[in-house]
Amino acid sequence: MKNYISLCCILVVLFSCKDSSNEEKKTSENATISSAIENAEEEVLTNPLQITKSEKEIYKALKKKTPLTNAELFAIIPKDIHGNKPIGDYALQVSPQLTSGMYEPIGKKGYNFFIQDGVGSSAVVQKFFDSYKIMPQGPPQTEYVYSERDGYKTISFLQPKIKRNYIRFVYNNRFKITLEGPDSPAVLWSYIDFENLKKLDKHN
Repeated sequence: MKNYISLCCILVVLFSCKDSSNEEKKTSENATISSAIENAEEEVLTNPLQITKSEKEIYKALKKKTPLTNAELFAIIPKDIHGNKPIGDYALQVSPQLTSGMYEPIGKKGYNFFIQDGVGSSAVVQKFFDSYKIMPQGPPQTEYVYSERDGYKTISFLQPKIKRNYIRFVYNNRFKITLEGPDSPAVLWSYIDFENLKKLDKHN
């Protein structure tokens, strides 16, 4: 009888040790998983340029699309900016996929409109949103302002010394639009003709 009781005690101790070992293993595994999750969350916080899944899909789709022709980009140049007429042959091909228009008055008080197609390998759209994430600042006596207007992320560049500013945004996750002039970003934004930009919707 005494031997039987001793044997039972030994078995209880063995099973207890086994359960303890399994519990420690589970705790260790849980700690490893928690650590991995925390590290991933920390990377998101410390790496502002991390690309989300939806952004990856946008950039991947842009690489496969064909850029608009010069004629198609010229058709988007506004016929006027807040009543200011274009200067001469105002539609210019600045570089491949980038077109601009110049508007009265001539000089620092005039306006410039730029449209750039962000498809192909130019990475125009990604660079814009990367800048919005890290929010760099310009040289002395200038200022970048990052704000959301009517659902669009916008980047404004202020040069109070020379009284020239611009506001920039991305339309349809494809076209980078810039309007430059002597007015504040809020006023420049009010001059953006979204009805005209809707012509681009068929190219999205």
